[in-house]
Amino acid sequence: MTPGGSTLLHLITAFLLLSGCAYREINPEAALADERANNGYLELQEVLPGTAKLVFRTAGAAYPAHFSVSTAVQACQEFDSVGNVVYAGRGIVYPWIANMAQRGHRTVNKTEPYRVREVYPGDPIQIRAYGSWADGAGAGFRSGNCGPVVARFTPEHGHAYIVEFVWGSKPVCSLAVADATQPDAPVPVPVETISDCPAPR
Repeated sequence: MTPGGSTLLHLITAFLLLSGCAYREINPEAALADERANNGYLELQEVLPGTAKLVFRTAGAAYPAHFSVSTAVQACQEFDSVGNVVYAGRGIVYPWIANMAQRGHRTVNKTEPYRVREVYPGDPIQIRAYGSWADGAGAGFRSGNCGPVVARFTPEHGHAYIVEFVWGSKPVCSLAVADATQPDAPVPVPVETISDCPAPR
């Protein structure tokens, strides 16, 4: 991420934070609809026969994360890129602010608000996520990475899952998986944590 791009995105992020929960308080139904239209919620409701579905997204901060997956038997091998994902404040701020943040992230980091991957059920899958953050500008510019965090689980036939890279305080991050076949009642999925995988190049 470039310092200039970071400055633009963090101005947007600051505006996001200053806006607080204003949109949810003013129009909760519209805020929920905007969030669901842009976080993969609608994708969770339809799974192709003979497959399982993964919806990748981020939470906790407006920083991007890169996801990749592998069905290799060996840990940390043969990852295939899913792409970059970032949270744009949907459901919390006014849609025009989220649209601006989303366009900025897409231009600078080639991110989307979520990514989707159909996978074969019954086969263990490794998920690797790697985040990057940046703050400030000029002499005060700071940046860093978090991860990779890697987890393995076995998707079930006909099920849909949310895979979320969760930002904590820099540089803390984690990976959470939930069975969201019932999108309004996701259930956490136990995963095997895999340590010491290399970061994507």
